[in-house]
Amino acid sequence: MPIQITQLVKSYGLWLFLLTVALPVYAAPLVVGHISFVKGSNAAQQPGGTPRILGKDTEIFQGDNIQTTERSFVIVEFTDGAKITVRPNSNFSIDHYDSQSANKTAQLVLHQGGVNTSTGDIAKAHPENFQIKTPTSTVKPESEKAEFTVRICDKDCEDKGKEAAANAVRTEQSVVARVVDIKGEVSAINRADKNAKERPLSLGKPVYNADSIHSEKDSYALLVFPDGEKVTLQANSELDIKQYNYQIKDKKDQVLLRLTTGGLRALTGSIGKNNHDAFALDTPVATIGIRGTGTDTSTDGVNLDHSTWQGLSFLHNEAGEFDVPEGSSSSTFGQNGIPQIYPTPPNAPQPSEPRPDTNKSDPKKVFEEKSATKGDTVVKSTSGNTAVENNKGEKNTVNEGETGSANSNGEITSEQSDNTTADNPSGSGSSFDDADNSLEGCTI
Repeated sequence: MPIQITQLVKSYGLWLFLLTVALPVYAAPLVVGHISFVKGSNAAQQPGGTPRILGKDTEIFQGDNIQTTERSFVIVEFTDGAKITVRPNSNFSIDHYDSQSANKTAQLVLHQGGVNTSTGDIAKAHPENFQIKTPTSTVKPESEKAEFTVRICDKDCEDKGKEAAANAVRTEQSVVARVVDIKGEVSAINRADKNAKERPLSLGKPVYNADSIHSEKDSYALLVFPDGEKVTLQANSELDIKQYNYQIKDKKDQVLLRLTTGGLRALTGSIGKNNHDAFALDTPVATIGIRGTGTDTSTDGVNLDHSTWQGLSFLHNEAGEFDVPEGSSSSTFGQNGIPQIYPTPPNAPQPSEPRPDTNKSDPKKVFEEKSATKGDTVVKSTSGNTAVENNKGEKNTVNEGETGSANSNGEITSEQSDNTTADNPSGSGSSFDDADNSLEGCTI
């Protein structure tokens, strides 16, 4: 039989009754994970609470702020299967973590240092619902399963980045072109890597040796190369970067492109101007050489249409070599076909894609070595794609194998990662078992 309030007051006095009904009831914080690995001295703290020393199997709660010291780190395993390494000298908060309700969400904050992240069920259901905020950006996976590193660059990172940028040397693995204008859907895949995945291109994205670039309907991409060459890949086209060498030690400068299908508008850079034989555009019908020029080329694999709007170009196939002077066009059928060369009609229809010489991008600035500065957010995608959104709401995708950064000015850049960095010394696999997990400088 329930005790009546009047009985309670009579038995224990009014003061006890008032104390009973007035005491607030505090709900225990929500358990969101546990520590699966720990090294060194690390602590977690609830708002207004006392710090808790973290050891293996220690529970982690929603609202926890985790701090690590020098040469120390912890791996947090969350209830949805996600894993996060809080790296040395880091400050990291779990603002909200809900893996149980219908609308699963994770709101995490990196205040200082860095974290390695492997997503779980929250990102699998809705990748955009898993977010790591920093002072300059918000980082979200764009794949159901993603592994990525988020770092806030400190003074040491800045100094090492500047040193790396100053000592940078071009190699065959360096960026060979960047997108300076784009419309629609254009993608690239590296044919030299059998495990490579197709990656979407966007403004500022890099292109590498052995990349095959494909454009969809109503799409194009304008590329700038370090020697100043500019190429517009037209819609419904495929272009292979067979070989591009420029200022590489012990190698001759060379440009070898292959237009498999579709159209290409090209403006020669210093490589072709200094050595005409160093440039070649291959097609299924003929190879196109230049004498320092601007050209338009299109092919369906059998027919070849080619025109020269600046300088002099020539066609070479099994029938011989044929000059196409400035202001002239040609049509060729088959590898044995003799080109029909004629003055380009004044009213000849022009491609809708921009001619490359209309773009005024300075190659020196486009390919200037950049390093992250203190306070920048640096993101490296090791598996899957990751989105970096700056505080202006502008977004850039860091594709698998790339490193990107966002600074306080809202500028976002991306670059291919070196897979043998301190993040991943073995060059493969996960970094969650690294015994070091030290923060290193980063060059973008």
